[in-house]
This record gives sequence, C-alpha cells and structure tokens, in this order.
Amino acid sequence: MLPLDEYAPWLVWLIPLAGSVLVPVAASVNAKARDWFAVVVSFVGAAYAVSMIPQVLSLHGEARILSVPWIPQIGLRAGVLLDPLSVLMANIASCIGALIVLYSIGYMAHEEGLTRYYFFILFFIGGMNGLVMADNFLQLFIFWEIVGLCSYALIGFWYRKESASRAGIKAFIVTKTGDILMLIGILVLFSMTGSFGFLDSKGAVEAGRITLPLLATISLLIFGGILL
Repeated sequence: MLPLDEYAPWLVWLIPLAGSVLVPVAASVNAKARDWFAVVVSFVGAAYAVSMIPQVLSLHGEARILSVPWIPQIGLRAGVLLDPLSVLMANIASCIGALIVLYSIGYMAHEEGLTRYYFFILFFIGGMNGLVMADNFLQLFIFWEIVGLCSYALIGFWYRKESASRAGIKAFIVTKTGDILMLIGILVLFSMTGSFGFLDSKGAVEAGRITLPLLATISLLIFGGILL
C-alpha cells in the first residue's frame, strides 16, 4: 500500500473531480445533503493539499515526479510534479475553494440551479489542482480546458441575466483563442523533444536541441495562450 505522501498529489485533484460527478446523487437525497456533501468533498481535498507541505519541505527545493502508465501503446504517462510552487498553488486553490464552497451554503441558499453550481465549482477546484500538479504539457492542457469550461459555466451561472450570459460567452471565446495558441506551442515543443514532460523539455533546452528563437516562439505561444 502506498503511503499518504504518495496518494496525496493524486487525490488532491481526483477527489474534487469525482465529488463533482456525485453531486447530483447527493442532490437526489435532498438539498441539504447536496450542499454539505460539496463542503465535505472540498475540505477533504484541502486536507490532502495541506498534507503535501511536509513532503515538499523534505525535498529541500528539489522536484519529485510520481507517474503511472496512461496510454502505454504510445508511451504516454500520467504524472504529478511535487515542488514548492505546485504545492503552494494547490493549497491556495484547495483552501480558498473549500472556503468558497462553505460560504456558498448561506450566500447561494435562495438561488436556483445549485446542483449545477456545486458540480462546476468542485470540477473547477479539481481542474485547477490537476493543472498546477501536472508534470507534463499534455495534462496541463487538458486541465486548462477543464478550468476554462468551468469558468464559462460559473461566470454565466445566472444565464437568464443578459449581462451574465454575455460575460460567459465572451470568456469562452477569449479563452478558446488562447487555447489554440497554447496547443500549437505544446505540439511544436513535442515535435522537437518527443516528450510532453516538463523536465524532458528543460533537458532539451539545456542540451541545446532547441534554438533560442524557436524557444522564444514556443514560449510566446504557450504563455500568450495562458494570458489570453
């Protein structure tokens, strides 16, 4: 059996994602069960995020990768990257997300469509944690898409209001433009390195396999996509 520090980097994003899918099941019991189920899921995810702090401190600034086979036929692996930045961002997303879900119990009490709301907010937390814990560009892009979808759904939650509907559509269009740029940059990088891994890409740059002009172009595409 794997120790807690092996599970935590995976569960910090798997629990909110799985919990979001179960929100409609909790809602079938009653509204109160649904609301508090979402709270419990978010706080369990936050607890796993906090549990990673001692582990990352023991690494003394070094990065650690945990990976499992994903699509072995083409050599793809799913992985998580533990370093101070990823754990910090996971704690910010998880802890603030949990507090938002708890606050929503009262703030959103008289709103309609709360099953949809709690589904997307848990899905958002899971997507954000998966994004910051990813050890490769392919996973980063997939979780980036999840975050973008949830942002669109949450921004346009009050879709019957014209302003909210327009804001949601605007967010969707702008982020999709950025997503295309990011994907192009990731595919160009993969064509040069043969890998989606962050550390593999870093090694290719250090070995001089990617020229400075090409690296600048790839960086502009990826980070330009993020900024959009």
